[in-house]
Amino acid sequence: MFSYCWIILFAPIAGFTILSWYGNRMSRERVGMFGCATVGLSFLVTLVALSELLLDAEKQKGAVSTLYNWVTAGSFSLNLSILIDPLSVFMLLIVTGVGFVIHVYSIGYMREDPEYSRFFAYMNLFIFSMSVLVMAADFFFLIVGWALVGLASYLLIGFWKEKTSAVLAARKAFVMNVIGDVGMIIAAFMIFDHLGTLNFLDVFTLAGEAFRPNDDAILLITLFLLVGAFAKSAQIPLHTWLPDAMEGPTPVSALIHAATMVTAGVYLVARCHVLYELAPYTMYLIATVGVVTAIFAGSMGMVQYDIKRVIAYSTMSQLGYMFLATGVGMYSIAMFHLMTHAFFKALLFLGAGSVIHGSNDEQDIRQMGGLRQAMPITHITFLIGSLALAGFPLTSGFFSKEAIIINAYHSDMGNIVFWAIAVLGAAMTGFYIFRVYFYTFVGQPRTSVHAHESPPIMTAPLVLLAFFSLTVGFGGYMVDDFLATYFGMHMPHPDDPVFETIGVGAGLVGIAAAIIFYMTGKDRLEFIKQMLAPIYDLLFHKYYIDEIYDYLIVKPTRATGAFMEEKVERDGIDMAVDQVGTQVREVSRVISLWQSGKVRTYAFNMIVGVVIILMFVVFQ
Repeated sequence: MFSYCWIILFAPIAGFTILSWYGNRMSRERVGMFGCATVGLSFLVTLVALSELLLDAEKQKGAVSTLYNWVTAGSFSLNLSILIDPLSVFMLLIVTGVGFVIHVYSIGYMREDPEYSRFFAYMNLFIFSMSVLVMAADFFFLIVGWALVGLASYLLIGFWKEKTSAVLAARKAFVMNVIGDVGMIIAAFMIFDHLGTLNFLDVFTLAGEAFRPNDDAILLITLFLLVGAFAKSAQIPLHTWLPDAMEGPTPVSALIHAATMVTAGVYLVARCHVLYELAPYTMYLIATVGVVTAIFAGSMGMVQYDIKRVIAYSTMSQLGYMFLATGVGMYSIAMFHLMTHAFFKALLFLGAGSVIHGSNDEQDIRQMGGLRQAMPITHITFLIGSLALAGFPLTSGFFSKEAIIINAYHSDMGNIVFWAIAVLGAAMTGFYIFRVYFYTFVGQPRTSVHAHESPPIMTAPLVLLAFFSLTVGFGGYMVDDFLATYFGMHMPHPDDPVFETIGVGAGLVGIAAAIIFYMTGKDRLEFIKQMLAPIYDLLFHKYYIDEIYDYLIVKPTRATGAFMEEKVERDGIDMAVDQVGTQVREVSRVISLWQSGKVRTYAFNMIVGVVIILMFVVFQ
């Protein structure tokens, strides 16, 4: 059953291997086509698995396919196994489907890059790593995929290794994700210690009997898992790597920060929902961190001028909404928003890439303006993505975000505070994304740069993603029916016209505010900025969290390292080793004095030795 699904893993890793070894010997056209074909094949196989699940309700319960027996020790065995169920297939559709579209876009965007083949090799490696994470049937291989995703993201973020900022951003992302990896490993050890297995199906079956709600063991396990989830999905306080990761190529931003890597944390909580339902305190923490991150990131996005960074902060914010949904027990809604977000956020990132490509690599929105005439396709598709992100009625983001906001209050674990903050975050979202839109596409050009539309190989993916950004929201009921088998529940639909109207209206209020300030009232905006200068500076400098981390963690760590190098290693260990050598050399020098080469000296020494021995024997 589902034994053919190994192709989903094999195709991209084969692409990575071949492009790594032979990519430089292939033409750019073949490199691009081959890199896309491997991901496209994985997507097609995923569609086959989807059709099999839809046609056979019994298979929706999940099936494990063992590919290889890796380790056997007594009763313990570790197998390379894949789990095919509605949740894994749902994620694979996003990873491989959106990943394929981004690969096609990259053919045009990266065409002039001298490391063209290396880029596609790394992209294939990332798709493979993410597929391992999603398809893993146990916590061990989940952690393997988790670590591989971190490695692949490090390579992609730091792809332009000649840029110091890119190298530092890659290092920062890697360190933050390693923190999450440690949490995951500790959780896995605790799970094995209490349950004697790492297999998902066994763990989730045994958990109800092994743990009491909110006991110490289950709280620690879920909290350590949450460290990994927050690090991967850039939730506070492990969020600082995500905006800096924009130093990588734009397709990397779209792949990692829209549809795949950053959603892994949400997937982890959804996959382990059985464990989290035994830890209501942890779920409350998830919802709290999620809603705080949503407004926290949104506030920073309101004042940034780098087009990719603003979209990056919106990613953090939307991930916060997903965690809010999982924290209040609305897992299907969280996954629904994950899907809609993948399409409109990939669209926004690729649209930003098209703008950058057509504006001679300019990323500061203050240096743009009036691009709708020069880039009509990019303009209309970016507008659609902006409307979807803002939750404009009948766009995909409207359906998923509205469901989260209303259930933030009406769910069993929801409350008015969660709802109010979520509404405020929605208003912020509408404001900052249309701030970018007006700065970029409306008004008069603010530079002499002659902008131009991107080639069809780049605009075609934009049109496709725009289509899905408008339509996938209508498939919410199908997503619900498909995932209900795994989560054991359907999405609730509370009937509350007042709260629904307020939730929908929040995004519209944000859009209206952007129109007022950036279309008709720039003077008033400047007055407000001056009046609220301390707050503006606080937001612009990202609450000085990077500086705080630098002061509290980075500098002390470097100082400790310098001390260990100078005092411990150089003045301690090195000196001790040097002294050993010095003393050996001195002893050798003294001994060498006896080596005169004269027979009479050696005979005299021998006689003295014999006399000493005899005296010892006699007087013993």
